Amino acid sequence: MGKCVTEYLKDKCFKKTTNYHHGNLKEELLKQAVDIIQKDGIDSLTLSALSKRLGTSRSAIYRHFSSKNELIQDVLVYGFEMFDEVIAPVFKQEDQDVLKRLYIMGKKYIEFAKEHPNLYRMLFGEKFQIIREENCDIEDEEQAIGFHALVALLVEGEEKNLLKIDDPIFQAQIMHANVHGLASLFIDGHIHIKDNIDGLYETCFKTMTEGVILNK
Repeated sequence: MGKCVTEYLKDKCFKKTTNYHHGNLKEELLKQAVDIIQKDGIDSLTLSALSKRLGTSRSAIYRHFSSKNELIQDVLVYGFEMFDEVIAPVFKQEDQDVLKRLYIMGKKYIEFAKEHPNLYRMLFGEKFQIIREENCDIEDEEQAIGFHALVALLVEGEEKNLLKIDDPIFQAQIMHANVHGLASLFIDGHIHIKDNIDGLYETCFKTMTEGVILNK
């Protein structure tokens, strides 16, 4: 499974998975939807708000989204593509060793949450869990490119005798839980030393990798 995931990522994860093209109205609508979420929150996103922002007729909007629920569904997919474009390319930085790439992945993850807090809450929060699970299967390598890049990196570390051999998907979920927790606490204001998020991440990374590094 590990080699299969690795080869898949090398071939696929650095190509944009969307079929949108420059100037395509649907892509522009999704970009504007993300901008509305970022600036005004998810509850401000409506088909009417999109229509007004782009100066487009509502009938044109409805050709792409028949309902707000369909809009939310497509925004979730689009948002995860944005996220994966930040995370997955780190996998290819073969001039960096495995631990360094793991470190960078976590750093990029937190930076994404900091830069897109409302979108991040939408992607990983409970509110849209059902829609997310129906459209973004974490077990699907094409739909969860960033997560499977992390899995593949752990497999690479095991194959190079740098990390302990274990279930890489389980290991990836543990690491995701740690970084997600730190990112969520930060954007929701539960960490009071915000000027030292880098220092917190350094400690978090050391703690979560101590159990997987192979001591020679």
